[in-house]
Amino acid sequence: MAEDVVEKSEESLQQKGDEADLQELKMQLEDAQCLAEERLDQLLRCRADLDNVIKRAAKEKEENVKYASEKLVSRLLPVLDSLDQAAKHDEGTRVLYQQLSEILASEGLKPIESVGQKFDPFRHEALFQVKKEDLEEDTVAEEIQKGYLFNSRVIRFSKVAVAKR
Repeated sequence: MAEDVVEKSEESLQQKGDEADLQELKMQLEDAQCLAEERLDQLLRCRADLDNVIKRAAKEKEENVKYASEKLVSRLLPVLDSLDQAAKHDEGTRVLYQQLSEILASEGLKPIESVGQKFDPFRHEALFQVKKEDLEEDTVAEEIQKGYLFNSRVIRFSKVAVAKR
């Protein structure tokens, strides 16, 4: 009988040891799962950040290509103005003016329509006001210097006179 008691005690201790080992293994498994979930979350965030950086870089590159010739076009505007003035008096100059206008338009230059339009401070620069009864107030009555858009961005504001009553 004493042997049975000793044997049962040994089995009980062994079961308790197995249960302790099992509990320890379960805890290690839970820790490993938590760590794996944390790493997966970090990986997904890093991937999303990388995708955003790639998209931003592509957009910036597209913008740089789109506006690469803006500086040159801006420097040519005084020449275009001079040709425009000369074209009013000379046919040969008119042809040159038209050719240069077409080239710059193909690069993205577009004149801002001003006369008769509502004054827009994002496109027009008011130099003075003129009294005009036939126009609504805050309408562009006269264009002093033509303004231009380059690929939808204002590169020179139209200098205008604004109507007042």
